Amino acid sequence: MTPVLCVNDVSASLRYYVDQLGFAVSWEWSDADAFDAPDHPTFACVLRGEVALFLCEQGQGHPGSWNCLNVCTRTELDDLHREYRDRGARIVQPPTDEPWGMCEMVVEDLDGNTFRMGVPLDE
Repeated sequence: MTPVLCVNDVSASLRYYVDQLGFAVSWEWSDADAFDAPDHPTFACVLRGEVALFLCEQGQGHPGSWNCLNVCTRTELDDLHREYRDRGARIVQPPTDEPWGMCEMVVEDLDGNTFRMGVPLDE
């Protein structure tokens, strides 16, 4: 499954996903008829490990979606937190042990799309 995230500006989102969240751009597409700018991407795919996300400019949903991503170990979650902190990502909540049996970190993109990343406490 590949989530489609609605963003206000694909170019700005691509920079954030690459520079702050450590993704790589897989591909970009421009709708020159709609935006009269053939070099301005309006749809793109970013990848990090086995996670792929589509970014759609001002369409296909609404900014502010929530997404849950489970990582393998607490050490990997802590490493990811340090990486995101060092890259200047928008960390809403650092890794926190939750009463429902997960350790979770919450991160946002430029448009309020939220990623809840966690690992079971009994890993």
